[in-house]
Amino acid sequence: MTRPFIPGQVVGTAGGSLHDASWAQNASVAKIGLEAERKTAQVLSHLPAAGISVMHDLRIPIPGFTANIDHVLVFGHNVLILDSKHWAGGVYWTAGGRTRRGMSEFGPADKKTLTMAQQHIERFLNSRGVAANVLTPGLVIWPKGPANFLLYRPQGGVHIIRGGNLARWVKRHTSPVNANINILGTLAELKN
Repeated sequence: MTRPFIPGQVVGTAGGSLHDASWAQNASVAKIGLEAERKTAQVLSHLPAAGISVMHDLRIPIPGFTANIDHVLVFGHNVLILDSKHWAGGVYWTAGGRTRRGMSEFGPADKKTLTMAQQHIERFLNSRGVAANVLTPGLVIWPKGPANFLLYRPQGGVHIIRGGNLARWVKRHTSPVNANINILGTLAELKN
């Protein structure tokens, strides 16, 4: 019997796809990624009390695409995608469409995964006849050491959120409205 989807619950496990991360550069990278996802999940864990549903580790609905969506918040008819990163300290800046940490190029900061996830989640929900407002995604960065992101411009206008500011940011960008059950049930099809 399938568990009914009700507003104000947590679906999935944060970092679920990182437990057997054969795709990762190495085990250390997977462990660092898992730590970032768990930190974000801890901050988000209070949201279900307000009717906001939190979903972890969803597939991006693109055939053959292996990247996942770390976290999704559903409140009312709104869908907010969040990705968690644990990056080294430093000054991050973007010029000419390329991001650098200090003076070295930092390719992971220029990936378009969040923008693609936003577009494909929107298409997926529309194809199922589910009305939703898929918001501009957020990149949650837990820096290891002092970091400056003021000049970092990610692809697609993604919101940059310092991990330490996540609770305050979420409070400003969400509202305590029960998640739409049709959106929850449809997104649950993407659970890893």
